[in-house]
Amino acid sequence: MGLLVDPPTMFLALVASTLAATLLLLWCFWLNRGERTLLVIALAFLVVSPASLLMAGRGTIPAWLSIDAGAGLLLFGTGLTWTAVRVFNGRPAPLWVPLAGVALWVVACRVPAFHENSDARVVAGTALAALYYLAAAREIAIRDGLLTRFAVAAVLVAHSAIILLRIPLVLLDPSPGVSSFDAIWFGPAALESVIFIQVIAFLMVSLTKERVEARLRSAALADPLTGLGNRRAFVERSTAAIGHATRHGRPLAVVVFDLDRFKEINDRHGHPVGDAVIQAFAGAATRRLRASDFVSRLGGEEFAAILPDTTADEARLVASQVNQAFEMAVAALARAGLNCTASAGVAQSPATGSTLEELLSAADRALYEAKRRGGGQVCLGRLPHRFSARAAA
Repeated sequence: MGLLVDPPTMFLALVASTLAATLLLLWCFWLNRGERTLLVIALAFLVVSPASLLMAGRGTIPAWLSIDAGAGLLLFGTGLTWTAVRVFNGRPAPLWVPLAGVALWVVACRVPAFHENSDARVVAGTALAALYYLAAAREIAIRDGLLTRFAVAAVLVAHSAIILLRIPLVLLDPSPGVSSFDAIWFGPAALESVIFIQVIAFLMVSLTKERVEARLRSAALADPLTGLGNRRAFVERSTAAIGHATRHGRPLAVVVFDLDRFKEINDRHGHPVGDAVIQAFAGAATRRLRASDFVSRLGGEEFAAILPDTTADEARLVASQVNQAFEMAVAALARAGLNCTASAGVAQSPATGSTLEELLSAADRALYEAKRRGGGQVCLGRLPHRFSARAAA
């Protein structure tokens, strides 16, 4: 066990571990060029390695190299951890933030009393490093569905707490002034750093992978023209909403929309104008519906919306308002001879529940009736009689 925490052995393990993590991150970045976070965290580790070597050379190389430059580089590498998570979040990551720690260190080292006191240097350097890690933990811990964020934050906080333990150990050390590499805490601290570097590298790779997968899932559920959900997204969201409404005895309505005589618009004005009309409807529906509602493009000029906690009469009113907003949006396109309306069919889930297929079938029948009446209408669909009989029972 003594060998595991032997300072020289653990120092070499720390340097080797840092270089290995750097190579891993650079390789992952090479495979995922768009994930600049991997490059920044790799640079952070790349800076830490020579910094550690310079600090280890204390007594054999000039003090300004081992103390001023070595510790300054180490703080810069630590600060780049904060930069990496800012880059991951797509937020500005000014270089002056990691450089601020370096500047403070260099200025402090100009004071002889500080420069010659190894205990003061350990306390100051530890405090600055912990501050950077805690700032990075706070930055990364936001709610966006990526669970690995919180694992990264937890590791950064835990590492900060562990390195802050050096401060009381230094202050309570009966033999002050001992070099960090000769201190009793250096071996265990180096071992913890080895573990931290490997874990944080693994977690950052996992985090970027999780986000790439989330983006792919999102793209698979999105309509590229409108940004609305596609048919698959509608089925998933609606099935869950119907189940929730049935369990809690809440009303729920489905509305199916279809743009009237859309083929004529494409034939007369061209497909780019047709696309603009489809986008106009998507915008009108999104603006009118609530955050709890969900609208999707099922395909072509057909759309559908699921409205939780909404009766059929309420849904019919909402559909009429969406249609009115759509007609105004088409008029705002200011295209000569361009006008378009939408028809809608509404169906409400009974208290005893129904399937999405049954609701869509009822809404489609109502939509057909709205079309038969000349378009621009909203009609209410009825579910098969067995639902009424079931409710009465």
